[in-house]
Amino acid sequence: MFPGVDFVGKYRRWFAISGVLLALGLLAVALGRLEFGIDFQGGAQFTATEADRQLTEQEVTDALPPGIAEESVVTTLGDDGYEVRTPVLSEQDSQEVQSLLAEALGAEVSATSVSPAFGEQIRNQALQAVAAALLIIVAFISIRFEFSFAIASMVALVHDVLLTIGFYAAFGREVSLVTVVAVLTVLGYSLYDTIIIFDRIRENAPTVGYNRRRFDEMVNVSIRQVIRRSIYTSIFTLIPITALLIFGESTLSDFAFALLVGILAGAYSSIFIAPQVLSLFKAWRAGSARRAPRSA
Repeated sequence: MFPGVDFVGKYRRWFAISGVLLALGLLAVALGRLEFGIDFQGGAQFTATEADRQLTEQEVTDALPPGIAEESVVTTLGDDGYEVRTPVLSEQDSQEVQSLLAEALGAEVSATSVSPAFGEQIRNQALQAVAAALLIIVAFISIRFEFSFAIASMVALVHDVLLTIGFYAAFGREVSLVTVVAVLTVLGYSLYDTIIIFDRIRENAPTVGYNRRRFDEMVNVSIRQVIRRSIYTSIFTLIPITALLIFGESTLSDFAFALLVGILAGAYSSIFIAPQVLSLFKAWRAGSARRAPRSA
């Protein structure tokens, strides 16, 4: 498959495509479009289901007390459900909001509050979980393959995570605990896809000596041998995720969106980023080894 494509030799082209997408995503983050939910910054969430009255999001906002309405976000859940997120409220304000929503919608309203300190704790734990996962992955690949493969895998994983976060910000999706689960899932999928290609590279690698031209040709051949499987796996994985994105409610839709972007990024990086980084790193290390005796 793709016999005429020089996957390794055209690495500047693939890196440029990723660079543009990453720049757009990071620009969205820099512009403050990455919105953290109450799981991370604290706040209150009110959920109404089976409402008797069908109101627009603006009408629900108008039902909230002045001073709270301006800082609240209202989301419809299906045909008769609503979710209202506000900043941190006192007990009295929370009860007032709950009562006003119940009266306006004709439905029972449940309330959930998260303090800013708890939100910060959750955020730190999420970052620690991602960092621990990356360290374990580096150790595993270094043992299973070699350190150069671990470096290439890390570059691909960071690429996938940054691309997912960037697109998440660009489309104004809210970051919640579900998003963290999605990102960890993306890490696993991306690594799985990359390992398939690395396994074939290791099987095809010559047992003695290193020659860049021969190594790059071998990497091209290895990619062609597994690219069909990689593409088909990604397509069949994306079908149910796309259905979840289209038909799921807000939380499921956010989860599906992160998975959709992450898996597409993972499929791309496993073919167009990780093998190329591996080739470049090996070439750099071989060049360093050749220069070392002359400089000694």
